[in-house]
Amino acid sequence: RDHIVWLEPEGLASDIIYPAGISNSLPKETQLDMLRSIPGLENVEMLRPGYAVEYDYVDPRELRRTLEVQKVKGLYLAGQINGTTGYEEAAAQGILAGANAADRDYPLELSRDSSYLGVLADDLTTRGATEPYRMFSSRVERRLSIRGDNADIRLTKIGHECGLVSAERYQLAMERENLSNRA
Repeated sequence: RDHIVWLEPEGLASDIIYPAGISNSLPKETQLDMLRSIPGLENVEMLRPGYAVEYDYVDPRELRRTLEVQKVKGLYLAGQINGTTGYEEAAAQGILAGANAADRDYPLELSRDSSYLGVLADDLTTRGATEPYRMFSSRVERRLSIRGDNADIRLTKIGHECGLVSAERYQLAMERENLSNRA
């Protein structure tokens, strides 16, 4: 009886109200009963029941640090299938898996002290994920040196070494590094 439910209008020109805070995948009849148990909603009509998307995942300890499946050469995985949640984690894994799928002769393996993505890949492939994994800054042991203000220089070097960054882009980053070191 203490759970807060926000009744949010779908829009200025709509009489549809969304009950935020009670997402669920219970049977339709149970959802309607739950809505009607809320004071003021005793006669509510439900337009669409809530639903859930369920998915399986691969134990990420079955992956190499490149996000290649150990037992299936050439198959790279990224995103929720690796036990993560969040758009940022999926995007980062997509970059790593995609770079490695594109050029398997020169694998991109990021260390824990090089980037947040290095920490994510290491955590997943060595520790696994017993619950949906999120990349929190508290997981990064060297977060004082792996910062947003130096990411361009740090990661451009790595990207250039594995062929993801052009010579021109690399040269610009090195010029910024030199200017930064002189300041």
